[in-house]
Amino acid sequence: MTGSRKSRLDGSRFKQRRGSYRRYKLPRLTATMTCKEAFRTIARGCLDDLAANQQATYEGDREALHQMRIALTRLRAARSFFSSFIPSSEWSPLKGELKWLNKHLSRTRDLDVALKRLPSAHDTSPRQTLGRAWRKTWSASHRDLRRALHSRRYRILLRDMSIWIDGSRSSGKVKPSTSLTTYSGRRLDRWYQKLVKKSRAIEDMSASQRHRLRIKSKRFRYVLEVLEQLLPGKSRAGVRECLKSLRKIQKYLGQLNDAEQGRLIATALAKSAQEDGARWNSPLPTGRKARKRMIRAAALAFQQMAELKPFQLS
Repeated sequence: MTGSRKSRLDGSRFKQRRGSYRRYKLPRLTATMTCKEAFRTIARGCLDDLAANQQATYEGDREALHQMRIALTRLRAARSFFSSFIPSSEWSPLKGELKWLNKHLSRTRDLDVALKRLPSAHDTSPRQTLGRAWRKTWSASHRDLRRALHSRRYRILLRDMSIWIDGSRSSGKVKPSTSLTTYSGRRLDRWYQKLVKKSRAIEDMSASQRHRLRIKSKRFRYVLEVLEQLLPGKSRAGVRECLKSLRKIQKYLGQLNDAEQGRLIATALAKSAQEDGARWNSPLPTGRKARKRMIRAAALAFQQMAELKPFQLS
């Protein structure tokens, strides 16, 4: 094993300054890249961001935790987008391990978001008592996350992901000669059409269905942000407007999801304390009118996006 290869596997290349976090930066792609090269460039950046934010997340930096979750989502989005070039047999074992890591990150992040809506430390009302209970729950969740980030399982995951990104074979579902620009344009249009179609029923969806729609919207946005640089100049204006709509959608559906996750955590805490769930939900107001307003706003953003047709250039 060469020295450079060894350093890549032992994790030293992932070290980050103590207490700092790294924000995501768009990778540079070129039209001369193959689809496999583009995927490797995107995935490598995501893996580097994931590992670079590990120490700050371990120390309790909430922005670093957020960046780790973003890196995971972008990595999954890239894999899904370029799935035609990646055998599913190579992805399946890693998929389960990423799900394990995301579960730890998501639990703590959901508590982070909920805590922002709780009473201040100077509040002496009964609501503040609830706040202390929520913070105690966050501390327990963060301890679990700390253990996960310093576990052998996490180190092996980074190592295996690195090997997979650099050495995965082509699945053969798409001709190797297919250019990155051609593939990206066709694939983006397919994702766009599917997303627009699914969004038409948003006002009748359950919370779980809206959550799945939110994930699809977020992944489409992340992929589009990366590949925008490769698209023809005449489509750029439409793509920029599409991204504006996607950011609005992520904002509104994200607020709905935050409220729903807060409700689920509050329900679990109430059950553990053998108390009425309404008291635990009280710091997290999620009125019916507010929910309807956010759903309508998301529906409008989807409608605006549907009118753009940014990938139909004929």
